[in-house]
Amino acid sequence: MTSHQTRTRTLVEWALSLSYDTLPADVINRTKDFFVDTLACAVAGRDHIAVTAMLEYAKTMGPADGKCEVIGFSDVRTSPAFAALVNGASAHVVEQDDLHNSSVMHPATIIYPTALAVAQDVGASGKEFITACVVGYEFACRAGEYLGKAHYEKFHTTATTGVLGAAATTAYLLRLNADQFVSAIGTAGTQAAGLWQFLLDATHSKQVHTGQACATGVFSAYTSASGLLGTADILEGSRGMGAALGNLDPTPSAIDGDLGKKWSVLESSFKWHASCRHTHPSADALLALLKEDGVKYTDIASITAYTYKAAIDVLGLSGEGKTVHQSKFSMGFVLAVAAKKGSAGLMDFTEADLVDPELRELQGKVNMVLDDDINKEFPARWLGRVVVETKDGRTLTRSVDVVKGDPGWTLTREEIESKALALAKYGHVQDIPAFKDAVQRIWNLESQDKIEKYSFA
Repeated sequence: MTSHQTRTRTLVEWALSLSYDTLPADVINRTKDFFVDTLACAVAGRDHIAVTAMLEYAKTMGPADGKCEVIGFSDVRTSPAFAALVNGASAHVVEQDDLHNSSVMHPATIIYPTALAVAQDVGASGKEFITACVVGYEFACRAGEYLGKAHYEKFHTTATTGVLGAAATTAYLLRLNADQFVSAIGTAGTQAAGLWQFLLDATHSKQVHTGQACATGVFSAYTSASGLLGTADILEGSRGMGAALGNLDPTPSAIDGDLGKKWSVLESSFKWHASCRHTHPSADALLALLKEDGVKYTDIASITAYTYKAAIDVLGLSGEGKTVHQSKFSMGFVLAVAAKKGSAGLMDFTEADLVDPELRELQGKVNMVLDDDINKEFPARWLGRVVVETKDGRTLTRSVDVVKGDPGWTLTREEIESKALALAKYGHVQDIPAFKDAVQRIWNLESQDKIEKYSFA
């Protein structure tokens, strides 16, 4: 197959020109940072029913003696497709995986499970792993920027453009040529899927979205290596993703603009709070207000969260939040938790909290309001403003321009390790020294000739 020169092909050719030695030091370091973060998220989510259901499926359908590990299950070895499936699901469960603002997606939960599975299958080095992850970020995030926020209103972008990132990560590690690589992207894109309906009834589709995006990306690249042909212009073609799923006025330059100057992994954010990222600007603003003005949760008469349309669209679907996971998609419940507990971390959302009358009462005092100025900034900037009315008649306001975890207020390595350790303990890791050793090995990932095991009892 000979492809005509599309923006997608330009991105492919640029990706194939990359090697570890061509990557800036800050890109390398941030890629390792997010690997630690994602590994910990996967361990934390391993006991969720969606993950164990997929694990049973993998055991039934896949080999029992594969080269690839399922994180958190030291006795399971399977194929790259099934390992990526389960690990991609588990990394997304606890709502602590990263976010790329302008594409409105969580790239890490797709890229790292795919890279780990394929790297273990082909025996890739740490340097190759790092480079493949950088490549995956560019495909997933640039496609998300191209499709835009109108796409996000209907589709879970982490799934729909995540599959392109997974295919690109795999294609790089398989050392596909340009034609095969383009074909893999085309095959992945035609399978892009992920709808928001799950938020209405607290089901497990969100984990299906990430797990299946990983597995489909693996499928797309491996079959392209064996001759399966995918369309050459899945993004900009007249019947491609942009035409069918994107904005009426897309931004084609997002696909291949500023290659080698603009790095998606450096634009990505850590999630500090264990809730939907759309709640974070309001949560940060509320926490700052309560601390600085000495307000207690019992003093609050009402909270108004001024936010952008996408936040209202997503957070308005989950109702009161009937499960722990669904409650993390309720602005009212998240702000109630933050107000009462002084944080909205991993251990702050429990089954007991769902029936806490104080939290439910405070949740009912929260309203979301569309702010036109904030909305105009989204998705380039995720801003928030809260107004608190107190029972003694005060009106207090706080705004945030940068939330904790964003590139402008990023986490230190000490904070990354602290968060990772908390996630590991949440995931009931018994061998904490082994987990800490794995984190240290990731900090020195470029020295590994082959990607080592990251499963823990």
